[in-house]
Amino acid sequence: MTTKPDEQAKARALWRWTVPPAVIAVVSILLIWIAQSLPTICPAIYPAPPSCAPDARSGPALLGSAFLVALFVTLLVTGAVLQPKRRDKALRILVIVLVVAAVGAPLWTLTGSGFAPG
Repeated sequence: MTTKPDEQAKARALWRWTVPPAVIAVVSILLIWIAQSLPTICPAIYPAPPSCAPDARSGPALLGSAFLVALFVTLLVTGAVLQPKRRDKALRILVIVLVVAAVGAPLWTLTGSGFAPG
């Protein structure tokens, strides 16, 4: 059973679009969970602000991780479903959104507790 050259080219192109975002998403999720486990620095006041709760970073960590996984699944589905004319532009946009989310999610998790304005 041989595959057509177009199918081989499509498979190669899909690998090119999925491997780097997969690495970016995995590294970002690891950074999210490392940031979630860091100690919290809170002001010495009573009552402590809600951002000083022991699980204050859990919500942002879960949402950030879920968002990155959803973006990556969207990227995979888009690469498999769209026609080649539209696929490159759509994948380019999704990779940019994934990179922005991969930078923002660990920062959001890290700043989810501790000193907060207000």
